[in-house]
Amino acid sequence: MRQLFSSALPETPPVAGEPAVRLHKVTKVYRTGGGAVTALREITLDFAPGTFTAVMGPSGRPSELSGGQQQRVAIARALVTKPEVVFADEPTGMLDSASGRDVLRLLRDLAGAHGQTVIMVTHDPVAAAYGDRVVFLADGQVAGELHSPSPQSVAARMTGLEIRGGRS
Repeated sequence: MRQLFSSALPETPPVAGEPAVRLHKVTKVYRTGGGAVTALREITLDFAPGTFTAVMGPSGRPSELSGGQQQRVAIARALVTKPEVVFADEPTGMLDSASGRDVLRLLRDLAGAHGQTVIMVTHDPVAAAYGDRVVFLADGQVAGELHSPSPQSVAARMTGLEIRGGRS
């Protein structure tokens, strides 16, 4: 089963002005040999405390989970410790639209009202628009950012990336 949610508890208190999460030269490759696909290629990103960032990329493999029940359990397990950082991978993918909106509002509230940092991977422009910022990935690299996104602006940027072959 793919892990949809995880959380992080820092070992030391946050330092003012420092990011809650810093990714430095992260690379992720699926499979090996001729069928290898590089999802991330030396990505470096900072995520500010108390923000909600959606990470958008081209659609990948179909979900490996059997349904929304497993997703709800994963959400509960990740949030029960009240972590400073929540990672969410396609959190609404297996949910009906009403439940999906509930999850997105919960994630938005974690960042806005509770000061937790939320990093969500999604291929859904509507879900991405719940974030403060959207980071776009193409060909394994950061291809742009959008602040205060709307579903329309996210979809337009993704369409532009597909047409231009990756760079915005």
